[in-house]
Amino acid sequence: MKVLIYTAEITERLSYTFDFILGDLLGLEYIFTRDKDSFLAHTGPRFSYFTKPVGDELFFECAPLLFENNIYLQPIDFINYENMVGFYLVSGRSVMPFDLFASSFSLLSRYNEYLIHKKDKYDRYRAGQSTNYMAGFLNKPMINYYALKLKKLLAAKFPELKVKENKFDYTATFDIDVPYAYRGKGWKTNLKGFARAFLISNFREFFDRYRVLFRNKKDPYDTFEYILSTCKKYAVKTKFFFLVGNKSGLDKNISHTHEGFRHIIRDVSKQSEIGIYLSFMSHISNEVMEEEIQRLEFITGLKITSNRFNYLRFTMPASFVSLGRIGITDDYSMGYATRSGFRAGTCSPFYFFNLLKNERTNLKLHPFAFMDTTLARYNKLGTKDSLEKILLMMKWVKEVEGPFVGIWHNNSFIDTGIWKGWENVFEAVAREASALTEKGE
Repeated sequence: MKVLIYTAEITERLSYTFDFILGDLLGLEYIFTRDKDSFLAHTGPRFSYFTKPVGDELFFECAPLLFENNIYLQPIDFINYENMVGFYLVSGRSVMPFDLFASSFSLLSRYNEYLIHKKDKYDRYRAGQSTNYMAGFLNKPMINYYALKLKKLLAAKFPELKVKENKFDYTATFDIDVPYAYRGKGWKTNLKGFARAFLISNFREFFDRYRVLFRNKKDPYDTFEYILSTCKKYAVKTKFFFLVGNKSGLDKNISHTHEGFRHIIRDVSKQSEIGIYLSFMSHISNEVMEEEIQRLEFITGLKITSNRFNYLRFTMPASFVSLGRIGITDDYSMGYATRSGFRAGTCSPFYFFNLLKNERTNLKLHPFAFMDTTLARYNKLGTKDSLEKILLMMKWVKEVEGPFVGIWHNNSFIDTGIWKGWENVFEAVAREASALTEKGE
């Protein structure tokens, strides 16, 4: 059963937004019409997205955004309604006080990131400039709440309409930029490490390094067996991203030719999905990106189609256009390094929309909710506060029955320094996610 939608004009922005909300999130088929008579005569599910009602239908008043082609600084209002916050205030005739579709497109397209803005020292868009941060809902998947509200409105008006039932699930992803603490670093780096540890009287590190390099002790960053066994225990889906670019000031990885590192990559790829972790310096050219992907494909014998950018550094739309050109179909970089939450306002995967060309692409973006280094390093939170923050976001994602994605690092489970106790956080998140998944079955 298709939903008939009356609107004044059918545009790329309009189709993209309705495809995501009605199609992807609600599982509904729909068709647009500009014919008032056929709309009024329709006896099945219908609503209008227009400047004024056509008749006595379910009416959503529209803002101009989805019918425009240009990019400019938008006049934004923050409208609180029930458990939601939206933009683009509309009149009282509308079933909702704000345009949920225009609000969604503004977030999904990363509209503000095309405008002039200040970047951080790593050339990244700052979280504090985003509309969802300023509106106070960065940690909530607001578009999913919009869809849930739309589902309720449609169900009340058209009880015969069958809407898709989504289910919560959790995926733990892992960024592997430093597979070893000591191995594969070269004699100069390790000699400096020995000297530094001795000079500051860090004898634990001194002898730990010695035992790893000369007594065949397991490297402290080699936590892959622990990660995989824990995720298997709680039936958590996993995805690993490996950095195999050339070493630079911000890319701290060991050589992709190191046999121990290659063994880790091959072993993990047999037990989990993997992707490329494109280096900070990969933005120099598409050729550099392609070379790094080819390295990982050579090591694993697998076709690599998933990416995450190191340092979560990307620019709109250039970075994602490049990914599409080199054969990447899925990107997992949609989030902030400095703040937890949903950068694009949703926890669900969505297709990248190129605002400069005003068109949907075939590159799918997968948002993540949190990253361990965001909490421990950037926000300087302890394990208790970090766990509480993660579980609160998980609760909100469970409310909308969406996917919950987190980022971890293999060197976050060394149980020293700021990472003391993070194994407990990792296991608690996996345990709670497993319990919530079972509830939804």
